Amino acid sequence: MERILIVEDDKNIRETLKDILELSGYQVLTTNNGREGYHSIIENRPNLVLCDVSMPEMDGFELLGAINQRLKDEIIPPFLFLTAKVEKQDIRHGMSLGADDYILKPFNYEEVLKIIRLRLDTRKKLLNRGEINITKEVFDSFNKLALPCSDGLMLVSFDKIIKCQADRAYCSFFLIDGTKILVSKPMSAFENILINKHFFKVHKSTIINPQFIDKYIRGKNGLLLLSDGSIVPVSHHNKDELMKMLNYII
Repeated sequence: MERILIVEDDKNIRETLKDILELSGYQVLTTNNGREGYHSIIENRPNLVLCDVSMPEMDGFELLGAINQRLKDEIIPPFLFLTAKVEKQDIRHGMSLGADDYILKPFNYEEVLKIIRLRLDTRKKLLNRGEINITKEVFDSFNKLALPCSDGLMLVSFDKIIKCQADRAYCSFFLIDGTKILVSKPMSAFENILINKHFFKVHKSTIINPQFIDKYIRGKNGLLLLSDGSIVPVSHHNKDELMKMLNYII
């Protein structure tokens, strides 16, 4: 039975959601603030989290950020935010933390069930129908990156990726065949995966594949000429680490 955690400080919403989800065949856990939600996620490992944004002690954004830090080498369950806020900056912030969806209050419970089913089914497919425990080691041995596209997922070999560049709440992947793939997730969603595959973050907005560096151009911070002819800046903060990676002896 799939386990869903509700993190919601409004008792009426929390209890109504619990009743509806249990009638739909889910096992349901509830907490009334982000701090309790954090401990429940760590202890109970739910299959999906429904989380309010505005809560006492620890809000939804703080909760997801804390979970990202605690489970940074593990798979985080689908995270759906419940919120009355519709400002674009709030939505962008949640997505940048890795939220899977937003459900706006007041919401239609049938639509909530549809979204939950969709997210659980999508995660099952990614986790091989839930039959294996996906760990960091499994990800490291898989040599393709799944990028969301309009009709599913595009699997791209890491050795075909030249760079990933941030574009506000989105990011773009540039491949060696000249293809540019715009992805509706922030660069931060892929950063740990890419770095674990020995990519290098040269700038807050750019992660590159070192095998495609053709030339380092000296300057105040430095520039890199890549195999596709593009030039990317190197931040001062990352310059020394880059030099070490390039085996440059000062």
